Amino acid sequence: MRTRVEVKGLRELEYALKKLGDEIAVKALRKAGSEAMKSVLEDMKMHAGYNALSNKEHMRDSIKIRTNSRINDAKTQTVVTVRVGPSKQHAAKARFQEFGTVKQIARPFIRPALDYNRQFVLNTLTEEIRNSIENYR
Repeated sequence: MRTRVEVKGLRELEYALKKLGDEIAVKALRKAGSEAMKSVLEDMKMHAGYNALSNKEHMRDSIKIRTNSRINDAKTQTVVTVRVGPSKQHAAKARFQEFGTVKQIARPFIRPALDYNRQFVLNTLTEEIRNSIENYR
């Protein structure tokens, strides 16, 4: 399944972020990305597997928003990466639930959370970036 998103004004956005400076731009993008992905986080937690008999950390408790700044990485043009998902410790468990196994039926929770909240994420991201740029000017 392909998803197509048309984005206008990236040149102007890049100009506005460069005007703010690298440190503030990264801070603004991290905040905007984290705020935008909160709805995806809640949706994923709601539909992630849960074993009431287990005393260990549950997969849904390890789902978090993580941001990574790559502004000084010469290999990529990416400034900030925002990820939502379970910790590495629960990566295999998440994969098994998302895609299923021979003996376990698939009960996706990652892709549906992203698909269901796509428009909200885009709108929130736009609004948060706009607010951050205006606040730091």
